[in-house]
Amino acid sequence: MATATTTSNTETTKVKLKLIIDKRANKVLFAEAEKDFVDILFNLLYMPFGTVTRLLRDAGMVGCTGNLYQSLENLSEALLITNHSKVELLKPLLKWDKPSVLLQPQACPPPVPVERKLYNCGNNHRHVTNQANKPCPQCYTSQCYEVRQSNMVSESEGGIVKKSIAYTVTDDLSVTPGSMILGIGLFQGNIKDTGALKEKVVDIGPDEILELLNASMQTNEALTTVFLPREEKVSGMKIMAPVGPQIPAPSG
Repeated sequence: MATATTTSNTETTKVKLKLIIDKRANKVLFAEAEKDFVDILFNLLYMPFGTVTRLLRDAGMVGCTGNLYQSLENLSEALLITNHSKVELLKPLLKWDKPSVLLQPQACPPPVPVERKLYNCGNNHRHVTNQANKPCPQCYTSQCYEVRQSNMVSESEGGIVKKSIAYTVTDDLSVTPGSMILGIGLFQGNIKDTGALKEKVVDIGPDEILELLNASMQTNEALTTVFLPREEKVSGMKIMAPVGPQIPAPSG
């Protein structure tokens, strides 16, 4: 479910996500998600690589590809072949037709929506088509008269997946239709003590999606990486777990 939060005169859309966590392993096993979050994940596949690089660079999360982006940005237009433009690579068009909750609306300009037209025959029979000049199924005259439309309701609920069912998203961002019961079944062989499981509800906004996008290109544990920072508790204090190979202490 998506909720709107207003901060500093700007409205930020937040999506709720329920995580199922293995407390002992400090790992997200899976998440129970609704349509909003699944649409966000699948929308990532629409994003051109130039847009991904720019967004991650602006958030300070990108490596060498950020330098590649900056190089093209600084390159003089005079050095480009005439039928190429820097804008095509730096700010390519998105393929969906409306702003998504996954990132800032300014991520890249959306394409212009195409108006849908319907046509009828001159005898006003109850048959319409979206292709002009097709023969009417009843009188066989040309359907060439545009039908005036008012208060049209969209046939689609929008987005990519249907809203009527729940979805399970695993730590590696695999998405399957099904509820929490299915998710627990997926890991039943790996979970010996169900008491070690806990639920955690998190808010997903543009910042979290950027972190998930960045993590998805570096690890198979994207949900754990973003929502469960690696830490150890020692005498009530939180100490960040060291990353990388550890040098054993000298013996003796």
